[in-house]
Amino acid sequence: MKKIYTLLSILLLTILLAACGTDTVNESVEPVTPTDDTATTEETTPAEGETGNVEESTQAEGETESIALPTEELEGTQTESETQNYTLTVMEGFELTAEEPNKDLLFNQENDQQSMRIETFSKEDAKIEDITKNLTDTVQASNDNGTLEEITDQSLIPINESIENMNAYQIDTPEGKVYGYAFEREGLLVKLTVFDTTEVPAVQNFVKMASTIQAK
Repeated sequence: MKKIYTLLSILLLTILLAACGTDTVNESVEPVTPTDDTATTEETTPAEGETGNVEESTQAEGETESIALPTEELEGTQTESETQNYTLTVMEGFELTAEEPNKDLLFNQENDQQSMRIETFSKEDAKIEDITKNLTDTVQASNDNGTLEEITDQSLIPINESIENMNAYQIDTPEGKVYGYAFEREGLLVKLTVFDTTEVPAVQNFVKMASTIQAK
């Protein structure tokens, strides 16, 4: 009789344990309903490849901003030398005239003490080194007691993308300043001597016009 009660107790215990195990399994696999926060996170997460597109767009904008604007064209009259193989743009208020063979003079019509002597040579007939040496002698001769200085101020130097081998000098004189330039542009060698006054200087206008000198 005791054996029967024992067997019944074991059987009941086994049934209870099985029932508990089933409930536990059901609870562990119960689906989780996504909250609003989860949905929002999924919507705001960028899709694969979007980050690269944003970076490329930003880089493209930066490249556009770094592009340099074209240089403003000088206003004036395109003028040919009567005795030399070059042209230049002459600003209003200035005049180009032949001074002597192979030398032209560009002067301010309102103040003829402000002028620029222009001499040009071909690469077959001269070398930039010889022209530069002659230039420094010319500028120094304007004031034997003065100190010849190399020009570093870019606003006082003719600038053009095709100008090469630029040499620029200046010296003080009792009347004002004398500037000298020797450079090469597309096979044309150029020597310039600018005579300027201290009061209302015109050197920057001469420099702008000098930047337009080119072979015919």
